[in-house]
Parts: sequence; C-alpha cells; structure tokens
Amino acid sequence: MTTLLIAASDLHINSTVAICPPSVNLDDGGTYHASPGQLWLYRSWLEDCDKISKTNADRKVLVLNGDLGELDTKRRSNQLVSPNKATVQALVLTVLEPLLKVVDDIYIVRGTQAHVGKSGWLEEAIAQDIDGVKRDEKRGTASWWHIQGMIEGVRVDIAHHAGMGSQPWSKAGAIMTTAARMTWQYAIDKGVQPPALAIRSHNHKKGDSGENYPVRLFYTPCWSLITEYGYRTGRENDRPDIGLLLVHIDGAEFESEYLIHRTTSEKRIWSVTL
Repeated sequence: MTTLLIAASDLHINSTVAICPPSVNLDDGGTYHASPGQLWLYRSWLEDCDKISKTNADRKVLVLNGDLGELDTKRRSNQLVSPNKATVQALVLTVLEPLLKVVDDIYIVRGTQAHVGKSGWLEEAIAQDIDGVKRDEKRGTASWWHIQGMIEGVRVDIAHHAGMGSQPWSKAGAIMTTAARMTWQYAIDKGVQPPALAIRSHNHKKGDSGENYPVRLFYTPCWSLITEYGYRTGRENDRPDIGLLLVHIDGAEFESEYLIHRTTSEKRIWSVTL
C-alpha cells in the first residue's frame, strides 16, 4: 500500500497578502476582490490540487500544519479581508475545498495564537466543520497540537512550531539543530525509537535536514507573500517559499518532493527611474 502525505501550512487565509479566491462576499453586502498577488497564489494552489488529484497513491493524507487562517489578534496591521469571524471561516473552507475533494484523510494542526486565536480556536472550529477530519481522541478535539503516529511503517512527528535561523547562512544549522534535538529527546530522554519523518512549519521557508540524523526533518513552505510587518522589519527582499511538501510513503520507505512556485517580480525590481 502506498500513501501520499500532503503537508500544507501557513495559508493565513483572510490576510490581504495571502491566498484568496477571486472575490469574497462580505457580511455588509460588499465584495472584496483579490489582488494580483493573491490571484497568483490561488492559481498556484489550484495547479497543486490538480497535480495531487492525478498522483497515484492508494491513500492520500492531508495535514494542514498550522496558521490556516489570519485573525491578526495583535492588531499589527489593517491587512485583513474581513474582521467577521463567520466570513473568515467560510473563506477558509472555500480555499480548502479543491484539496479536500481529492484526499482521503485530513489532520488539522493548531498554529500560532497571533494568527488563529487563543488555543487555536479558528483551526478547531474549521476542523469541526470538515467531514473526514481525524480527531485527537486523547484530548477530545478535532484538531491537534502535536501528531505522533505511524503512516504505514514510518514513524512521524508533526507540529507547527520550530525555530529557523534569521539569516540565510544560519538556516541550515537551525534545521540540523532541531533534528538533532528531536533525536536526543526520543532516543536519550524517552528511551524510544525516534521518528523517521518529522515536519515543522511556521517560518515560511522550506528546509530538509537530509540523512544526517535518525530523524529526517522537513520544513514546509507557505501561501503568503510579505506582510506589512515584513516590510517594517526590513525583510522586503526575504522572499518566502510558496508551495506544498509531498511525501511518498511505501511501507517503511519514503521520498520527499516540494511543489514550489516562484514569482517573476524580481525581474522588474529596477523599474523606477529616479
């Protein structure tokens, strides 16, 4: 039996710089129209959904690994499609629908309080609304903080948060450190076999620890462009990675694949004559 694991994270749906369908009907009767950047994200998303639908696998498992929506609870900007919670939930479900139709099982992991509310209430509410979601029976919730389990013969460890170096040259070291720490925590602290596959998100950058430790750690891309906060902190050239992580699992073996989309905006950066 073969399983395709699809990891999607940091969609930040409801942000005006994140993935969004062409138009959104607002509660007051008005309509929000997606920006060119949002339309590009949405078209890329639909391309990936189509590719996944055509991928051969006996079972397709989707993990939505945190920061599914955007509530901006810290009120750091005005970059929200709508402050209405019902509108946000409906918008999230609209974006997810093309992918939900082509998978067999769904897991939703809770993300960051600043984005999805205290205790990840938005992701729990979305999980309650989606048929086929696999529940965390120990906690009695429809969403998860941390997934530890088996997919076929592969031990997996999946959660949203993990650190990553803030500089391009420190990124690889941070990923290696996290993989090494996880190996230590399982093998030394707990005295159990470490997971073969671990997935983390939050940083909007892809990454792979390689075969350097018993734990193979992957960081997932995102579905959001640079926010006001990114510009304010001088990161206007720090391009996020857009896309999905796919893991093809066959028995106790697995292979990874990133679906990454690149913008062409950098080709036009010297377009202003001063």
